[in-house]
Amino acid sequence: MALERDIHDLLHHHDCVIVPRFGGFLAHYRPARLDEGHRLVHPPARELSFNRHLLRNDGLLADHRARRTGEGFDEASGAIAREVEAWQARIARDRRLELPRIGTFHTDAEGNLQFDPDRRVNFLRDAYGLRPVAAVPAARREPTGAGPVVRAMPTAPGPADDGRHPLLWAAAAATGLLFLVGAGYLVRHSWNDTQRSGLLLWGEEPSKYAPRHGGVAPVVEEDTAFHVPVPEGHGVVQLSLLGEGHPPTPVHLGDAPVAAVDSTHVAVPVVPEARFHVIGGCFSIEENARNYVADMTQRGFQARILDQHRGLHRVAVASYASRAEAVAALAELQQGAVAGAWLLVR
Repeated sequence: MALERDIHDLLHHHDCVIVPRFGGFLAHYRPARLDEGHRLVHPPARELSFNRHLLRNDGLLADHRARRTGEGFDEASGAIAREVEAWQARIARDRRLELPRIGTFHTDAEGNLQFDPDRRVNFLRDAYGLRPVAAVPAARREPTGAGPVVRAMPTAPGPADDGRHPLLWAAAAATGLLFLVGAGYLVRHSWNDTQRSGLLLWGEEPSKYAPRHGGVAPVVEEDTAFHVPVPEGHGVVQLSLLGEGHPPTPVHLGDAPVAAVDSTHVAVPVVPEARFHVIGGCFSIEENARNYVADMTQRGFQARILDQHRGLHRVAVASYASRAEAVAALAELQQGAVAGAWLLVR
């Protein structure tokens, strides 16, 4: 029972937890989904799967157990091995193994080990406390048709409604008379204004111009403009703008041109941060970790010591910026060079 609790606790913080000589539990992110059959909206979660080919001991489970119980790393590893033997014996005898808050193992007709995760447990910390909610379909508003057309019944004319309204006719006649008077007034004033402006709208004979003899001689304006030579340069200079006999006027010709400064700036492309690391192993002794890095480097990997976590030096075989590339590389490594590799997101 203690081993199941350790696995359950680690799956909240890690994407992969390997049980030596048994297999690895993998947690994958799943967005919120709609269960149309039960009409429920499930919150986002991390779904659990099992890979029986992940058998290499990375030390994560043993280190967690050792810290929880206070025993040594070797003692914790031995306790895990004994618990795994008990699991395998139970599967061989009952063909079924149930791990609380993790899932259930069973063998099919061909003897293959199958795993059904406990879907009631959500390993996504960001969705802690969220429960499925009822999916209530939105009520569709039916288009409302036009109401019944009510036709007004014609009313019969009364005895006083004989079609003659003296007051209405008098008002209409007065309105027409006022309109005619106003229109005549506007036309008259428009015609007078047109005559004053000299326009001939109605085709009258234009008046002829007769020049007067012996009148005033025409005035010819002299060109008094003159050009002032502007010296080359900048700053404030004295120019004679008013002609000779007048003091010079200070004029600002502008500031000196500033030479453009050559920039040595080189645009550096932004490289995305590598957050997905394929971990090849964890070592409690740094020298062993360095030897493993040297071995993997000779085999063509860009291995490096990523960090020290809970007393273990984690060695990253490769690092990637996207999850898709990291998962593809992890699957390839597990099939060949590093069978016990697992993925770390940081």
